[in-house]
Amino acid sequence: MTSPAWRPSPPTVWARGAAAAVEGLLYLAITIVVAIVEYYVAGPLTDFGPSNWWIGLAIFAAWQGWHWAGAQTPVGSYVDHYVADETGAPACFWCVVVRQLTRFGFLYAIPFILFKNNVALFVALAAVAGLMIKFLPNTRAPWDLFAGTQPTQTLSIERSSALAEVRVPSDFRLGAQRLAENRRAKNIVALAGLSSVVVTALIVRSIFSEAYLFLAADEFNFSVLRDIGWFPRRGKFDLQTLFVGTLWVTGIAIVVAAPIGLGVAIYLSEYASTKVRTYVKPIIETLASIPSVVLGFFAISFISTSVLKPTLGALGVDIGIFSLLSAGIGVGILTVPIIASIAEDAMRAVPRELREASYGLGARKATTALRVVFPAALSGISAAIIVAISRAIGETMVVFIAAGGSGGAIYEIDPTKPGQTITAAMASLGAGTDSVAGSGIAFQSLYFLGALLFLLTLGLNVMSDAIVRRFRQVY
Repeated sequence: MTSPAWRPSPPTVWARGAAAAVEGLLYLAITIVVAIVEYYVAGPLTDFGPSNWWIGLAIFAAWQGWHWAGAQTPVGSYVDHYVADETGAPACFWCVVVRQLTRFGFLYAIPFILFKNNVALFVALAAVAGLMIKFLPNTRAPWDLFAGTQPTQTLSIERSSALAEVRVPSDFRLGAQRLAENRRAKNIVALAGLSSVVVTALIVRSIFSEAYLFLAADEFNFSVLRDIGWFPRRGKFDLQTLFVGTLWVTGIAIVVAAPIGLGVAIYLSEYASTKVRTYVKPIIETLASIPSVVLGFFAISFISTSVLKPTLGALGVDIGIFSLLSAGIGVGILTVPIIASIAEDAMRAVPRELREASYGLGARKATTALRVVFPAALSGISAAIIVAISRAIGETMVVFIAAGGSGGAIYEIDPTKPGQTITAAMASLGAGTDSVAGSGIAFQSLYFLGALLFLLTLGLNVMSDAIVRRFRQVY
């Protein structure tokens, strides 16, 4: 077997630009972490001395030096970018050191010193240099010219046709460098997964620790949870008021959203052409991007005044601008895209063979959609509805604006009257309104409601998983 020959394959300008941007973000992230650590640690230990930027730069430089021995940078080690010399072989350690120091000077130090008061000139010169590197033939970056290096995307190895024979099982093993790359990738993914667990644990700890202070306070007794209404300023924390309001808003939202969302899903999955689906589905999903505060004002300016007042007024029912009914309809409009999108994906996942078998037996399209496709996608449809219920329970701004109970509410079972939900009460307390003043445990009740809401949504998620496992069909 002949000796390997390194043949560099230069990365694109966009790839190098992306790598430089990622390096800048990594440096910024390290500096932020240093600032956070210094904020919490430097107090009792006095100040560290150097600024956060210089400490972050020292850490980032050490991280860079750890990769220089492999002719790489930190970002290059994850995207298979290397630094080669002019012969195509991996650059030596000191060549990479000179290249990176020169690159730092050209990109950061020298421009900052010369053009720190003229940002436009700095940006213009950087753009001109980038265009020269991109379009001029055989042009390398100044730091590569100075260090005698060149970036490579992958290191290609030419071998003769006479390959070595496989003698022992160890010949099938990956090389040490590939194993190291796999370990690094595994650690990054594991760190990302662990970060979500850590954040969730911190949220749970914060909420439940403060909720315990509410329950353990001297002012608390269980009678305040069964009072005439929710008025934290007066020390009245009636949970029935909030639960009834939450149930009314959620129920009305699902009554509005479920038929419309499932109808849209059936149409897009079974009736719409590919062209119509291409345009209609993004429009439906765009409805989910409308800020909830806009739908809150839409509820009080249009739903209450132009829809509910004339309709219920003809039936002799008096309804004001603020009501649980208008808030529920607004939340229902906000929830339609969730049901439509998830249900449509579930129905389109049903194999086409089931539809063709139904048509072969003489069934109509509507019968096939309702009697074949719908039951086959029942697990996804059930999950869509439960996710929509969780979304309706957690909606804040629409209810905060349209329900009319942001300053407190009396226990009321009539949906045409103003009311308050759990999330609206939390928003009122968190916003620092006058409902916080007066009672010593008013603010702690915010976390108590957060704990109740957390347990409620957790139960819905567990129920959703159970339903999906119960009705799931694998084709």
